[in-house]
Amino acid sequence: MKNNRIAGRHGFTLVELLVVIAMIAVLVTVTVTMTFRFRKSADRTSALNALRQIQIANISYAAENSGRFVPPAAAELDAGGMETGETYSWFINPDFISHLKGEEATFSGGAEPDVSLPVSLMDIAVTRSKSSSSTGLDDCFGYTAPSDGPAYRQAQLSHPGDSAAFITSDQPFVDHATKDKIAYRHQDRALVVYYDGRAGILTEGDIARIDSKGGDSHFFWNAVGDPTVP
Repeated sequence: MKNNRIAGRHGFTLVELLVVIAMIAVLVTVTVTMTFRFRKSADRTSALNALRQIQIANISYAAENSGRFVPPAAAELDAGGMETGETYSWFINPDFISHLKGEEATFSGGAEPDVSLPVSLMDIAVTRSKSSSSTGLDDCFGYTAPSDGPAYRQAQLSHPGDSAAFITSDQPFVDHATKDKIAYRHQDRALVVYYDGRAGILTEGDIARIDSKGGDSHFFWNAVGDPTVP
């Protein structure tokens, strides 16, 4: 009887143990992969929402400035309304930031306006790699308005639903000549918001197709011009 009880005992064989370890490794790999994909998807959704908010603020800014969107650079004024010789770029323009924050851009010590923004208005894929306190809109998105020209007027836009306003970039300005500055950091895709507030997702192939249909004269880049190919 004693020998029979001993013979009836059964434990894991080496092969079975290796199979269990392999299954656990597969499950861990799948879990890590799904978590990574979920985070990437969440990052993209967050950045798309930030882009929408930026263009909504731009539309609101235009509504209070005779239909003119935020200029690439605006003259800085002193307390008496005189130009100081300095300029505010779009991403630190106090009036624009006020529309974006939904509150006045307050002044610190009567000197510089507070143009700090919450992380939710940034591209989280950028803020993860930098200190949130040192990340600005210019690190996340590029404005497609001509950097050396006046701001567009709403009435000028020929195709507001298809003309890019802001696009993912690590530079504050992106036009056809500098399209290599576009950041395809969201699963190899760039994020864009158009002048009507619609947001979209672009691949490098999409940009190449735009180039093949007019290049810098295409309404994607030239919001007030006529496209070479409709």
